[in-house]
Amino acid sequence: MRTMATKQEMLAAAQAGEDIDDRPGVGQWESSTQPMAPSAHPDGAVLVGRSLRMSLETYQRIKAVAMARGTTWSALVREWIEQGMEAAESGAPPDPIAELHRSIDAATRALRALERHPAA
Repeated sequence: MRTMATKQEMLAAAQAGEDIDDRPGVGQWESSTQPMAPSAHPDGAVLVGRSLRMSLETYQRIKAVAMARGTTWSALVREWIEQGMEAAESGAPPDPIAELHRSIDAATRALRALERHPAA
C-alpha cells in the first residue's frame, strides 16, 4: 500500500480511480455523502469501523498474537468478539476467572479515581 501525507490526498487519489490499497480481497473504493448501503462483500458481510480504546500494552499483546497466527489484529479482535457474543447469547455461564478479572479491573479503576480525587 502506498503512503500518503493526508486523508485529502488519499480521497483525491481514490476519486481519481487510483488503486490506494493493494491488499487482496479489498473491493473498489467509493466515496459518497449518502448513507452506506450493504455491498456485495466477498465474505458476505459489511465491516463497520468503530473506535476502540485500550492500553498500549493490550494493543501490543493483541498484535503479537495476531502476528503469531498470521492474521491482522482487527481480524483477531473480531474473532474474539464473535466468540464472546456466541457464548453470551447461548446462555452459557460466564467464565469465573474472566469475571474475577473484570471485578479486579473495575475495583482498580475505582481506586485510581479515588486517589486522584480524594474526598474533601
